[in-house]
Amino acid sequence: MLNQVGAQRRLHRLVPAGRPALWLPLDDGLISGPEDHLRDVRHLLRPEILEHVTAVLGFRGLLRGAQDELVRVPTVMNLSASTTLVDHTRKVTVGSVVDAVMAGAEAVACHVNLTSPYEAEQLTMLGRHVAEAQNYGLPVVAFAYPRGRRADGTDENYLTLREQDPERFTALVRHSVRVAVELGASVVKTIYTGSTESFRTVVDSALGIPVLIAGEKLSDDEDAISKATGAVRGGAAGIAYGRQIFTRPDPVPFLWKLRGALDDQVLSVPSTAELTARLSPSRS
Repeated sequence: MLNQVGAQRRLHRLVPAGRPALWLPLDDGLISGPEDHLRDVRHLLRPEILEHVTAVLGFRGLLRGAQDELVRVPTVMNLSASTTLVDHTRKVTVGSVVDAVMAGAEAVACHVNLTSPYEAEQLTMLGRHVAEAQNYGLPVVAFAYPRGRRADGTDENYLTLREQDPERFTALVRHSVRVAVELGASVVKTIYTGSTESFRTVVDSALGIPVLIAGEKLSDDEDAISKATGAVRGGAAGIAYGRQIFTRPDPVPFLWKLRGALDDQVLSVPSTAELTARLSPSRS
């Protein structure tokens, strides 16, 4: 029971009631390389940026190296990894829940790519992390994407399908999110389906578990903010924008606009009672 209370408190810090969450994922330094502001994230993690951020997500080395800057910010430790240099769709375990506890993280994260040749391995990995995290009262964030592998070895993110057949694409996203929910995830991060209406069906499929959207590749301010607010209007609990922030020469003006636009959507954010119900023993 004490672990359940701890998980509830941590989830409230990561996904605050009454305000859309804005997470800053910085794990791309491992995945794609330390470019742009990721070369030294300590210069990125300035107060004028962190004041807008609900949580920072990264691997253990980043969380350790920037511990002074992150002392007042909730953190999520990613326990699964791959790089874009070989087989990006094959995520493997690179840490444990105990590592996250020792680093003071509020939650752990694990990635599952549906339609990847390695899907089954990743389903097993997520299930194990959920079981372990329950013993320590840590929420588990699942990155659940439809992401396959093309014949030439490159990622198939189904972005053409999103444009040409949005209903089929949305069904893939719904399935990805539901897989994470069924395996016990406390929060799910996924890809935006392209419209408020279609994304609402994704949120409905999550059975009350908070859903965040990823930022995807860098776009102009208007498009990035429109996607964020569209998702929140569709019931998303917030956003996890990495490249939309750390690849901008000066992310501060964008963050001001983004945070303001998100705060205008407060009616779509889950209440405190709803968040508590999501982690209650009756739902386990």
